[in-house]
Parts: sequence; structure tokens; C-alpha cells
Amino acid sequence: MKRRNLLGAAAGLSIGAVAGAPSRAGAAVGEQLGAYASHVADARSVTVTSTTGQRLRLTAYGNQIVRIRAVRNGEAFFADTRYEMVVPANHAGMGGTLTVTADATALTVVTGAADGVRIVLRKDPLRLELYHRATGALLAREDATRSITWGGTNNSVVTQAFVPPPADERFVKAGHGLFGRSPRLDRTGDVVSHNYGTVRGDQAPAIVPLYLSSRGYAVFVNTTFDTTFAFASGAARDYAFSADDHDTGGARPQLDYFLINGPRFATLLDRYTQLTGRPRLPQLAIFGLHLSDKNFPDVSDQSWWRTKITQHRNAGFPFDHHVNDNRWRSGTGAWGGSWFEFSAVRWPDPAGYQAWAADNGVTMTLDYNRNNSNLMAGWVGGPPPGYSFKAADLTGVADNGSVPDWSNPATRAWVWNVFWSKALNPALHFPGDGLWLDEPDELGPIPFDADSAGGKKWSELRNAYFFYLHKAVGEEGWDPAAAGHVGTAKRPWTWSRGASAGQQRYGHYWTGDIASTYDEMRMQIRGMLAGGLGGFPYSNIDGGGFLGGAGGLISEPFYRNWPAAWSSLSPIWRPHSGASTTSQGAVASRWPLDQNATVQADFRKYAELRYTLLPYIYTVAHQAAATGLPMARAMVVDHQDRPNAYTHDLQYLWGPSLLVAPLTQDGGGTQDVWLPAGSTWYNFWTDSRHTGTDAADLPYVTRTGEIVLFVRAGAILPRYQYAQSTAYLNKRQLELDVYAGADGTFDLIEDDGVTESYRTAGALSVTTLTWTDAATRVTVGHPRGTYGGAPATRRYVVRVHGLAAPVGMRVNGGATLPARTGEATAITSGGGTVWDAARKVLTVVTPSIATVVGGGVAVTVEPSGSPYPTVTGGTAYPAERATLSGAVIDTRHPDYTGTGFVDFTDAAASGASVQWTVSVPTAGPRTLTFRYANGGSANRPLSISVNGGTVNAALAFNPTGSWATWASTSVTATLPAGTQVTVRATTTGANGANIDSLTVS
Repeated sequence: MKRRNLLGAAAGLSIGAVAGAPSRAGAAVGEQLGAYASHVADARSVTVTSTTGQRLRLTAYGNQIVRIRAVRNGEAFFADTRYEMVVPANHAGMGGTLTVTADATALTVVTGAADGVRIVLRKDPLRLELYHRATGALLAREDATRSITWGGTNNSVVTQAFVPPPADERFVKAGHGLFGRSPRLDRTGDVVSHNYGTVRGDQAPAIVPLYLSSRGYAVFVNTTFDTTFAFASGAARDYAFSADDHDTGGARPQLDYFLINGPRFATLLDRYTQLTGRPRLPQLAIFGLHLSDKNFPDVSDQSWWRTKITQHRNAGFPFDHHVNDNRWRSGTGAWGGSWFEFSAVRWPDPAGYQAWAADNGVTMTLDYNRNNSNLMAGWVGGPPPGYSFKAADLTGVADNGSVPDWSNPATRAWVWNVFWSKALNPALHFPGDGLWLDEPDELGPIPFDADSAGGKKWSELRNAYFFYLHKAVGEEGWDPAAAGHVGTAKRPWTWSRGASAGQQRYGHYWTGDIASTYDEMRMQIRGMLAGGLGGFPYSNIDGGGFLGGAGGLISEPFYRNWPAAWSSLSPIWRPHSGASTTSQGAVASRWPLDQNATVQADFRKYAELRYTLLPYIYTVAHQAAATGLPMARAMVVDHQDRPNAYTHDLQYLWGPSLLVAPLTQDGGGTQDVWLPAGSTWYNFWTDSRHTGTDAADLPYVTRTGEIVLFVRAGAILPRYQYAQSTAYLNKRQLELDVYAGADGTFDLIEDDGVTESYRTAGALSVTTLTWTDAATRVTVGHPRGTYGGAPATRRYVVRVHGLAAPVGMRVNGGATLPARTGEATAITSGGGTVWDAARKVLTVVTPSIATVVGGGVAVTVEPSGSPYPTVTGGTAYPAERATLSGAVIDTRHPDYTGTGFVDFTDAAASGASVQWTVSVPTAGPRTLTFRYANGGSANRPLSISVNGGTVNAALAFNPTGSWATWASTSVTATLPAGTQVTVRATTTGANGANIDSLTVS
């Protein structure tokens, strides 16, 4: 059968003609809701019966949501348990009240809150009018010809139609079409169907029958039948939605939807995700960099992964999450012919790898391919007692011997048992932090009238298919605190190619095998925003696209603009593609180390940006889990009343303070950016300031590899030092970038990053950060709450952007801090200030300060009343930015300065070196101070030379007690004047200490 994507005439979808017109299937006239006969009410519900026996039921879900249902004469309302998109406990647990008053012409129904919902139900005929109770504003209403109707062959379509909306009402449809694509965010004027596909290749829809209106309400349609929405389209200005069972002979769809009151979009998303489930917060590591082995189909194995990650890290790049694609599995190690079990050939020691991964801050996803289900342990084909469907219903499906019926509890139990017994059981000591659930979207050819084990026809099951798979892995598999399950010790990261509404409370979605083009990139940006508006805030997209251009490859500018730039400022950073390095060379790889120096420089820039911003990003992720507010916020979320927000859907807010506009073409042109009025905006890269306006866009001259990024005045961006894994992040140093021009506040949320304790036991901390603009004052509160691993002390590095001139600063009422040449010297000298005259940034470094759990003020940074002091101290040069030979960049040990330190490799006992190029204004004697750590038991001397001449053949670098304990050693040398003076430290027969920096004073 052909999927029905358009509103048909007689199914009640054409507003002007309901009765008397042929249905889409060519039969039967439609039926409309008749006149009032009677009603009964209780504290939460009112049920109205028409003169023709139809029934309409209104039920309060709390005081801001009303469920509206209708059935034909003789039909019983579906049980609440029929669909699980709404959290089952919410049907009773959300409570709420309805008050009903009646007169001769209407029933008036109001929810318990003064700012809740008011519904007027006209009696003759029965017609709904929906209002904001507090303001009296009309949301939507029916009239004599536009109402609830049943039509199509055998009444297989049910429709809710409203009168045409006001001309200025805008509609945003949550979820998105196949492959995660959205042609635009504003769907006003469109007919939209986001349903499971019908043919193989219809990948990755996000099936969320929810839309939001600019008038401050949302509608969620509680059905898994195919839905279609018309948003004021065409000359008739149709405004309707429908559910269709495609005349399968099974259960007919019933009208069942939730009216959600706002009026703000953020409030609507909060209430929607309260109803259908809060998004599942992943581990902190999931917000780091993910890379896969897909580009290495013939070589990746256990040894390859260790070597590849080590090489990548040694070059200074981060790595957090290892994504397996096929080759870890037993059998062929290819897409087909392999199954969910570690290969004894390619992965002979998974427990050993897990021990290495734990020591090196690496987490792992294991992939499951639906097409190999029949090769997995315990598979039973066919319908119950088997785990599949009737063979006759699968003839059009590829790999039809491997089609699980996830509506069957036995099938769900089977797949979890495989995941547990082959990988996730902690007793095995195997790696496994996430599951990639691939290809559950390939079953489109199953006939609509096929039967499922759960008793539903495929027409009713298919849009819930992803949901049931994630239920198997989440609620029934991972979550229980019992034998055979993971429980609360580790948060899952489970993602599938496609999503169903409500699935967000178990797992996540990925947008599939998308194209590697700028057109695709634009649709993915909009899809990311639409998905976020439907309860899926952790958008997971193949960075750079899966299907490359000519030969499967992508260009250097494209790599810089998408896998490096945009992906780093999206919820999940996962460059991935299907190109093969075996046949196409290293350029086919998505790993940055395999790219040229220009690409590597861009990737490193964005790696440092993302990883230092992780306190901000992770807080935004927490907010998404708590309220449904997307991480990448479409402009309509904060500005639903402004027309510009609906037309500017290729830019978004990254949390509350950052505005991102990805470059979706090669650089060199002009990109129009909307900076909303009412705020001053800083160019993140240059610190130039712009006044926001709704009257005109800012023409931004683009450069390849530079994403457009602005910061709102009053923003406080909490940051950590750069580290190469989230496991290495140093929480003992909190950095705050503050942007002058408005007051601001930010509540930083931190937890252990791994367990569910933040949710089950409240094990997290909230630290309030406050900026008072007129006083040039930053106040940091003590944390409210704590968690395992929380820092007992903290140093604060506060950078105030946008000051006209420097002033003397103090900490907690103390003396004016000394002025230093740079942050590193301020840190190593116990505190100080630094003025960057070019960027107008004043940095204040505090000493370490004890944290006291429970609130109160930890630190106040403010002007001392004294002038900015004379700069003293030397100039620090980071080792990780020097020229290295026989040495690598590392971040495993905390309290370094800058973005890392240098570690001499084990094989580099002689001749390995770190060489700095320093600037010397006048010739003369200088003190060269090396900051280092030596966790060994013996001196590790280095030969120090200047411009090739030895100044100390064996400068001592004595033990410091541990690799995380830093000390200094110095030598005096006469330096010539110049900007290219070289200072080299070279190993002389013993492996060198870890080197953090050189200070010349």
C-alpha cells in the first residue's frame, strides 16, 4: 500500500466538505460529532454523550494539560495502557481537577489553575473552543463544518479540524521526517506526515505527533497510527490533524490528544516531557568526542584501537568515546554474517581492553545490527513462541529471517539477555557503555494489516517500533536494580536509527546514513532543532555525513565546516562516514590525525573550545534532562513572539548564552545572522560588540572553518582547563568567562558523570555564578549539594570581557592583586591579574579556596579601588605549544597550566627534546624556570641549550612525589635580543620529567 501523506477530502481532512464526499479509499461518507444529549463528570473528567451516541471525554492531567478523546456510538475508549508514549503512571499520577458549569447552550470546563485551560463546549452541535483561562485568549475552535469527524473506508480515519487560525499564528512541528531532515522549522502552510517509512531505505524518522503554536499552546496526539497535520495550508486555510489505520480491518483509530498550555515554548516542552518522560541524561563522556572504525573496514581490531587512540591523543586531540562498527563482532566482522559477541580473532581479550580503557578515560559503544538477529544466541524465528512475524508478512523485507517483533515481551527479554550475557554483565569485565541499535527502520514493506504478537496490526505498531526496542534496552533491560541488569551504577547511552515519542525516557536517536552535502547539512541543522522541540535534545548526527561526494570523499573545506566546526557545537560530536581508507587512502578517514595540517589546526581549535566549555555544555544537558529544554535551542524557543525567529532556522542558541550559525557553504561569502534586539552580542572570536536588532541582519563575512559564534552580554560561561578526556577534567580549577554589558547569572550543575546517583539520590552540586555589571563584580557561591569526587578546594580564573581599561582587582576583600604577564604566571605565583589590551579582557586568578557545601559565598572578585598595578614577573611559554621531538602531549595528570603538558616517550631517553621560541626585548642574563612533575624515584636531568649552545648539560629535575605534583627548577642564562630565540630541553640518558612550561624572567 502507498503511504498516505496528504490530507484527503472525505476523511474529514478537507475542512469544507465532511459529509457526502467520497473517502480516500473510495467508500463511505464521513461522520461528525452530533448534538449534546447528556454528560457526567467527576473531579478530573467530564464525559459528554451526543444524540447519536458518540462520546467526548475531557480529562485533566494536572492543571495545565487537558486530554480530549472521542469515540463513535458503541465504541469503548481505548485503555490508557494501549499506548505507552505517555508515562503510564501519569494517567493517574498527574492528578488535576476540572470544574464544569452548564447552561442552555454550552458546557464550560476549567482546570484548577487560574492560569490554566478553559474549554467551552457548545451543545448544538457539539463543538469545542479552547482558551487560555487567565487571559481569555482563544487558542483554537471548531465550528459547524470543522470538528471531530470519522471517515475513509470503514471509518479508518479520524480527524480533528479547527477553523482557520489567525494570519499571524505560526506552527512548529516537533520531530522530523526521514533521515532526520526538516526543510524548515516553521511548518505554517504545510501538510506534514512524520511516520515510519514504507520501503527499504526510508531511514530514521523522529515520529513525534506534537506541534507547538506561537499562540502559546501545544497539541500531542496520543496514537501510534499514522498521523497527518495540516497547518493553515492552501486557499481553504485548513487546520487539522488526523490518524489513519489504512483500513486494515483491525482496531480503528480514536481521537485522542493532549492540549498543553504554556504560553512560553520552554514551558510547553517542560510539560510535554513531564507527560511523556524526561530525556535520559547520558554519561559525561558522551559529550566528549566520539570516533568510529567505519573508515577502516579491514584493519580495525583490539590492537588497532589502542594504537589509534594513543596516536590521536599524543598529537594533542581529545578522545572519549569509541564507537564500534561491525568488526568487534564474531563471525565475518562485516555488516552481514556477524553477531553480537566479541570476536575471538579481532578482540581476543575484551577484559584487558576494558582495563586499558578505564585507565585511559575511554568509553565504548557496541553495535547491534537488526539484520543479524537470527545469528544471535537463542533466536527463535516466526510468531510466538518465536520472536518475529509471520513469514508471509515479511516477503518484501530484506534479511527477513531477522525481523524481531519488539511488541513481544519475550523478544525484548531475549535481546537484553544477549546484550547482558555477551557484553554488559560486569562480571565479564568487558567494555560496554552504550548500544548502537542499527536498522530498526528497514521494515517498511511489512503490510499494514500484518499481525503482531501484541495483538496490533502493523499499521498501529510501526510508529511505536523504535519505542518498544528502547523499552527492551532501557526500562526492562538496563534499569532494574536486580540480577541480570546494570541498574544505577552506570547511565546507558542507547541510540537507534529513528525514534518514537516517549522513547526519550529510555534512549536516543540517530539520523541515519545521511548525505555529505551542504544541502543535507542545512536539513540536519533544522532537523536537530525540530527533534529538540519534540523531547530529543541530544541530537546524534554523522558528522560530515555518511555518504560522501565523489568516491565517498569530502573536501577539506567541508570537513572543516561540518565534522570540525558544527559538530563540535552540536549535542553529540561524532564524525563518521562510510568511506574506506583501504581503497581510498587516509583522506577517507574522519579521524583528524589523518587530515592535513590546516584541518588538524581547526579540529584542535574546536576540541579545545568544546572541552573547556564542558561545564556549560553539561549543565545545559542536565537542564534538558530536567525540563526538556533542548541543548541546541531553535530561536523560537526564546523568541516565539518575533517573526525573525521563524525564518532564521539555520542558527540556534547553544544554551542560554551562545548563538551559533554554522557555515553551510565554503567560506568567503557573507552570511546573514540575526542578533535579537534587547541584547548586546560579542563576536566570540574577536570580542567585537554588536547591538542586537530585529530590523536587519548582521552581514557576517565568512571564512572556511570558522563557525559564526556570538555571546550575549551578561553571559557567564563556566569552563574547565582543556583535557583529552572527560575523565581527566580538573574540577579543582573553575574558569569563568564573563561578558560585560548586562547583569547575569548561571547555575552550574556538576555530578559524578557516570552513575544515576544525581537522579536517584540527589548527588549533584549546584553552584550559582553571578555577574553584577555596574559593580564589575563576580560572585561565586559555595555548592549546594555534593557528589562523589567533588573538589574540596578550587582556584578560580575569571575573565571579564568588554572593559574599557584595567582596574586593580581583589578577592574576598583582600589587597589589590599583582599584575602578571599571563595566566600561567598568575597561577604558578598563587594569584594575580592579567590585562589583554587588544581584546579588552581582564583576567583575575585567585588562590585555591576551600569549598563549603550548603551555600553561601565562596569568592567575590571585584575592583579594589586602586589603579591597575605595574606588571611584574616573567613570561610563561607552554610546553604543549613548543616543538617536540620524542615527546607527546598529555593531560592525564591535573594542575598543569595551559592546555596540557609534555611527556617524553618511554623510548626517548636520549636526544628527545622540547624547544621553545621566545621573545627577548634586550640582551642579558635571564632566569629560565621549568615547571615540571616527576613521579619517579630518581632525578631526570635535561640538557638546557639556548640557540644551540649548552647552558647546563644536566639540569636536575628531582622527584616531586607524584605525577600530579608540580615543582620548578631554574637555570640562569645570557640570552640575546630577538623574537626567535630558542630554548631547548633535551634528554641525556634518562627519560625526562613531564614538562608543563618554561618561564623567562
